Amino acid sequence: MKQIHQNKYKKYSKAQITKIDPVFVADAKLDYHDRGSMTPYEIETILNEFLENSYSAGYHNVLIITGKGQIVRPLIKSLLPKHKLVSRFKFAGYFNGQTGAFEVWLRD
Repeated sequence: MKQIHQNKYKKYSKAQITKIDPVFVADAKLDYHDRGSMTPYEIETILNEFLENSYSAGYHNVLIITGKGQIVRPLIKSLLPKHKLVSRFKFAGYFNGQTGAFEVWLRD
């Protein structure tokens, strides 16, 4: 007897099948974990220097690792949308730290 192969996704509409984002590959990374305690001013200064150096080097995708703490992550989240070099950003994907990091796209 010949078996008929059925499409297991046939029961789902196209709207229910979500598109998976491609894996984000960072050109450069900034990790706040090993820097000890810092003031908000120091956190912002390091972020600005990193973004400016990355942009000057021609990088388009950068990863900022903040950890899931209550100081660095909220501050970085509030600074990124205001930064002149940031095109867009989001919490990192599964392989890049999830909510303990940000995937950032720099403007062209």
